[in-house]
Amino acid sequence: MPITIQPRLLRLSVTDRCNFRCRYCLPAEGVTKLPHEALLSIEEMAATVAWLCRHAGIERIKLTGGEPLVRAGLDELIRLLTAIPGVTEVSMISNGSLLVQLAHRLKSAGLSRVSISLDTLDRERFRELTRGGSLEKTLAGISAAAEAGLGPIKLNAVLRRSTWMEDVPTLLDYAANHEYGLRFIELMRTGTERSWCESEFVAAPEVSRWVGERCQLLAVDAPSHAPARVVRVLWRGAAIEVGWITPRSHPFCNRCDRIRMDARGRVFRCLMDADNLDLRALLSKSSDTEADDALSSYLARKTAPEIMDKADPMILIGG
Repeated sequence: MPITIQPRLLRLSVTDRCNFRCRYCLPAEGVTKLPHEALLSIEEMAATVAWLCRHAGIERIKLTGGEPLVRAGLDELIRLLTAIPGVTEVSMISNGSLLVQLAHRLKSAGLSRVSISLDTLDRERFRELTRGGSLEKTLAGISAAAEAGLGPIKLNAVLRRSTWMEDVPTLLDYAANHEYGLRFIELMRTGTERSWCESEFVAAPEVSRWVGERCQLLAVDAPSHAPARVVRVLWRGAAIEVGWITPRSHPFCNRCDRIRMDARGRVFRCLMDADNLDLRALLSKSSDTEADDALSSYLARKTAPEIMDKADPMILIGG
C-alpha cells in the first residue's frame, strides 16, 4: 500500500568512502569504490539538492556517507546547502574520528549538529566491530563537536545480542555524564553477513524493558515523524533522552518523512528500496516539468518494504 507522507528530510550521502569498515555496513571483502568522476561534484550536488528541495518540499538535510568527513570540500557544500531557500537545518552523521580537525570549521560553515556512531565503549569490541577503528579518536571527536557547539549531540548505537548487556549500561553512563542523547538501533542486514546479522539481532523492546526496570521514565514530547520512539530516563541521577529505532520489531514506515540521495545523484524513497530515480541523469536530459512529473510519480509509489533486508551494502546508499 502506498505511503503518502510528505518528505521533509533528505539524507544526503556525500561519498561512498569511509575510514572504518563496520560489520553492519560493509561485507568482509569490502566493495568496489566508485570512480571519482561517477560522483557528483560539490557544486553539482548542491544544485541537485536545491532542485530537490524546491520540488519535494525538503526542509532539513542530514549529511551521511560512507563517512562524510572524508569528502574534500565538505565545508563548502555545507555553505551551499544552508543557503538553499526553505532549508532550516543541515546536520550530519559521522563516526567522529576526524572531528578533532574539522568540528570548528564545519560549525563556521553552517553545520548545526552531529549524530555520532558509538556502538560500544569497550576498546577491543570497538576495534573488532569497525575492523580497525580507534575508540580514542571517536571519543576525542565527540568532545571536539561538543566544544564547537555542534549540539545537541546524539550518539547512535546498533544493538547486538552478544554484547548489549555490557554496552547499553556503559553507554547510558557516558551519555548521562556528558548530557548527550542516545539512540539505540536494531540491527538490519544491508549487504553484510546474513548469519552474523541474524545471530546478533536483538529486538529493541527487550532492551528497553531492561532499561525501564532500572531507572525512572519521564515524559517527553517527540516529533510525530521521528523514527525513534523517544523517552527521557533518569539514569543514575541524570535525565537523558533515549530513542529506540525499531525497523524490524516495530516498523515506522507510516510516519517516515525522509528520502535519500546517494553521491551519484540517485534518489531512494527508503534504505530498503529496490528501485531508485537517477535524478542527475533526469535533470541533464529532461525539462523541469518532465523531471518534476517523474519525481512526483516516483515518490507516490513509495511503499513499506516487506522485509528489512537488502543485498546492497549500506555504504553504497548512505547510512
